[in-house]
Amino acid sequence: MSLYSSLKKPKTDWLLIGTLIILFCGYLFFHDLFGGSLFAYNDWDGYTLQALAWRNGSASLPQNYSWLELAEYGGNYYISFPPVPSLVMLPLTFFFGGGVPSNFVVMVYALLSIVFAYECFRKTGLRDVFSMFWAIFFVLGSNMLWMSTSGGSWFLAQGLNLTLCFGAVLSLFYQKKVLCMILLALAIGCRPFSFCLFLVVFIYFCVQEWRISHQRPIIVVFRQMKFLIVPAVIALGYCLYNYVRFDHPFEFGHNYLPEFSGVGNEQFGLQYIAANAYNIFLRPAALLEDASLNLPQFDGFMFYVANPIFIVWFALIIRDIILKKITLEKIMLILGCAANLLFLLSHKTFGGWQFGTRYTVDLLPFLLLYFLASYRGKPQKWEFFIGAFAVLFNLYGAFFMHMQIP
Repeated sequence: MSLYSSLKKPKTDWLLIGTLIILFCGYLFFHDLFGGSLFAYNDWDGYTLQALAWRNGSASLPQNYSWLELAEYGGNYYISFPPVPSLVMLPLTFFFGGGVPSNFVVMVYALLSIVFAYECFRKTGLRDVFSMFWAIFFVLGSNMLWMSTSGGSWFLAQGLNLTLCFGAVLSLFYQKKVLCMILLALAIGCRPFSFCLFLVVFIYFCVQEWRISHQRPIIVVFRQMKFLIVPAVIALGYCLYNYVRFDHPFEFGHNYLPEFSGVGNEQFGLQYIAANAYNIFLRPAALLEDASLNLPQFDGFMFYVANPIFIVWFALIIRDIILKKITLEKIMLILGCAANLLFLLSHKTFGGWQFGTRYTVDLLPFLLLYFLASYRGKPQKWEFFIGAFAVLFNLYGAFFMHMQIP
């Protein structure tokens, strides 16, 4: 390579730029239909309230907001979610005060997730247009489409979690192990069960090192511990913050929500798994006589219909088994995804709104890693059709939800 060629500016990715512009216009048009709310503060955004409370030197909110999921403890009201999304809102409050445009923020999370997924597929050598297909399929062909149109606390948390996890996956391609683990540690501060992905990635680091060094496993693990130093500091911050609020290092606040405070209403339990599993694997949607759809809004229905990328993943696993292409890394991803899902199934409810399947968006980073490990190449024809249906169905879901909820 000549000195001149090495100094040339990188080629402008017009496909990515054009896609982001079109998607931004799509969000702008969508919100215009519902009152021009793209740049508006969302009343369900508790993270901005938490950031404002921090600025006033308080971990608790100044009052009860009955429409939010607030934990009540010691006569005070707290945001019952981990704090990382509020770290994003904190600097924004210095510019917007209490009117942070949370609907815009959650859109940015979705667009960043698309960018990270797109760059991941490109790093495998896949053509740009096919990389963009998979990126759109993963993000906008899932429940994330609806969530990215509403800046409520639940959706801000899941949106930022997806962005951080996809960013961590991209960091793996660039061999930025420290950055990868930091991003995953921050993701845990959005959705605690992202610890499953954190653990899988750390084990992957250990396996990778062992294959190179062939040293004893205990030595390999010890050598990889250096990548846990910053995440440990982040985890300590979570514990201290929880202790300040609830006198317990591992309590984020959900156990002090009214729905979980009564006897027999424990937040997690094995007794919830069977019903939740039936709902998300077998509970159907119904086509009524007038051709309208009867779609469950709470506790899930067949999640792979709302998130059809899972159908492609199931087919990919079956193909790998038949062709004997299942590797240790792929097995780790399957087990990690299954563990994350099992934790979700053990929750008293499987979430509300958007067909009750939005929790399964948390599993998408496992799928992204599996796809990348399989080098998908050009999508097959049936995958194009599934991807188109996925976006169409979730666009319908987004319109439906905005018409149901003012």
